[in-house]
Amino acid sequence: MERVATINRVQVVDGVAQVQLDGEVQEFKVAELPQKFIRWQLDYKHSVYDAIEKDEYIPFNAGHLPVVGTWSKTGLVPNLANKGVGFTPKDEYLEHYLNLVESAVEEIQQLPPYAVDETRSLRVNTARELYSHPEHIDWRRLALLEIFEGSTFKNLCAHPFASVLWTGNAPVFVSFQVDCVVEIITPEDLRYRFAWAMRRLFEYEPFHVVQTIYPYSYCFWVYNYADKTPKRRYPGRRNDNTVNEGDGKIERKEMPRE
Repeated sequence: MERVATINRVQVVDGVAQVQLDGEVQEFKVAELPQKFIRWQLDYKHSVYDAIEKDEYIPFNAGHLPVVGTWSKTGLVPNLANKGVGFTPKDEYLEHYLNLVESAVEEIQQLPPYAVDETRSLRVNTARELYSHPEHIDWRRLALLEIFEGSTFKNLCAHPFASVLWTGNAPVFVSFQVDCVVEIITPEDLRYRFAWAMRRLFEYEPFHVVQTIYPYSYCFWVYNYADKTPKRRYPGRRNDNTVNEGDGKIERKEMPRE
């Protein structure tokens, strides 16, 4: 009964997330993700779809699998877990894209699960349709599916807040922390159905562990973010080296001998 009670703990009204905690309501203004992050996500999504289209191996999908941190009421440290994170259309476009993706999934299911080559074009083109229209995406919220009902789920039932940390590939290492109020949603919700249908398009790709049961989904409402992309520290000293800004060389100092 405790789990059921937590599902209605978070509501978003007129761009404000209202959270019921210990008999009080706290409010957080929902924020849209910054353009730098959105551009990185769009470029990364299309690069992954390009690779799938060419049947190239994708060992790790960094844009899709950030680290998610949640807290228990009594824990000294956060629980950290890599989670698949996607995006959903704005409410006014949600039904259109849901019909598109669910229709593709229905067609795919007519073939055996291992028939990935026969369905590759349909799967990639369907996924591309949303990300080719970024203006149709609600960049204030993230979509995640719950599988195991483990520590992340238990923490969010008690304390519906999470931080998400992405780190991209070399040479830029784009990195963002996004802080969210978390709404737990059930299978009849259109946002749940969309997240599950998008997952099923690529269920058998190497960057996924095949799953069939998703009791809940999450809508992570963004209220804060920080660009943590590493920058060069200059000029002057950093630990045991000195950066020469003239030619980009690092001149190492001799460490004193004992």
